[in-house]
Amino acid sequence: MLSLIKKPLLILPLAAALCGQAFAAQPALTLKDNDTWVMAGDSITAQRMHTSYIEAFFRTRYPQWHLHFRNSGIGGNKAGNILERFDYDVAAWKPTIVSIELGMNDANVLNPDSKEAPAEYIAGMKKLGDKIRAISAHPLFISSSPVNDGSLMDSWASVRCRAIHLFTLALVELGQKENVQVVDQYHPLLNLWGPNMIMEHAGILAALARELKPGNKIPQMESLQSFAKAWENQPAGFPLGGDPVHPALVGQYTMAATILAALNVDREVSSATIKPDGTVVAAKYCKITEVVAKDGKLSFTRLDERSPWPLPPYSAPPALQLMPGIADLSLYTLTIPGLPAGQYRVAMNGQVVATLSHEALEKGWNMSTVLEGKGPLGKRANTIEPLIGELQNPLNNAWRAASKEKNPEKLAAAQKAIEECEAKVQAACQPEPIRFAVEPVK
Repeated sequence: MLSLIKKPLLILPLAAALCGQAFAAQPALTLKDNDTWVMAGDSITAQRMHTSYIEAFFRTRYPQWHLHFRNSGIGGNKAGNILERFDYDVAAWKPTIVSIELGMNDANVLNPDSKEAPAEYIAGMKKLGDKIRAISAHPLFISSSPVNDGSLMDSWASVRCRAIHLFTLALVELGQKENVQVVDQYHPLLNLWGPNMIMEHAGILAALARELKPGNKIPQMESLQSFAKAWENQPAGFPLGGDPVHPALVGQYTMAATILAALNVDREVSSATIKPDGTVVAAKYCKITEVVAKDGKLSFTRLDERSPWPLPPYSAPPALQLMPGIADLSLYTLTIPGLPAGQYRVAMNGQVVATLSHEALEKGWNMSTVLEGKGPLGKRANTIEPLIGELQNPLNNAWRAASKEKNPEKLAAAQKAIEECEAKVQAACQPEPIRFAVEPVK
């Protein structure tokens, strides 16, 4: 760890590069209207965080479709547990897609290097793949996320984190043999979270060292104070929240983004190019109307066919700083070529959301990073997320309980409640016209 701390500026860029490499080479997961995706897994799935973020992505990318997402996560589960409850908590939903996200509990072994270590896990995953295909659904295997304990590749802070590495390799091999799509979220997240934790802890240590006084009599005080001085103005890590196994908001957003990128999702939301004189040069997946160009100010109404991934203002900023590639999953662009040199204020529905240079607007500005709570994108995110939370928590659990009991009356009531909530979610995901105003800063 000390050798890494000597070169702090290299850590996060290296992690970003490694993540970019890991995102490649997966076939796209193709959804269609009326698909039902059951997301089965353990307590990390049962948190209903990254799974809900993935749901929100697809619902806003394809708002005209009627998509259904069902959470089938239960704490402590291994592959065998999902096999036991498969009929009432997976197959009963009549899914067209079933993802199995496991490994954290399966890989909790003493000797991960033994050939027998992943055998039960792999055998269980194979059986799950067979059962998914037997109900005519598309199987998707997702590896476990890492333990957020500062582990780096071949520099393990825990046996469990090394075990998940080996189990993930075995899962990828199984997918190749069985022709099942596999998402390896473990390795790109390991390359992101490990260096981030080192940065986070080093920043904490430096802050403590700066408070040392001559009378503290701390061993190697001079070395600690030298380290604290050297660490000034270095980038800090970002707390993922939660615990090492169950990250909270920041960690869960990076999980969702890693999975979506690996699935090669459609990244384009919409794009528009408008000249300063009001000429609409191009508009893809959107309509530009009511254009006014006067006294150096440009205003127009934009109605999109799709919407950017809803990122709640209170949690997305640190996730975007840790993993800037999140924004690349929602290319929601505005381009204004030929503006006079200077700075420009951009307002959405009367709310100033950004101040940008003419170069940034000429290059093309990705508006998906606009997270102001009062702006239309922030408001929309804050509407969609609670609705999905209601759908995936109490309503989903009521349906599961009724299915397990084989109680038709309770099942019908739960299904009705889900359908009513889904209608609200879909309505909230429909794009609405936004009035833009772009004017120079005087």
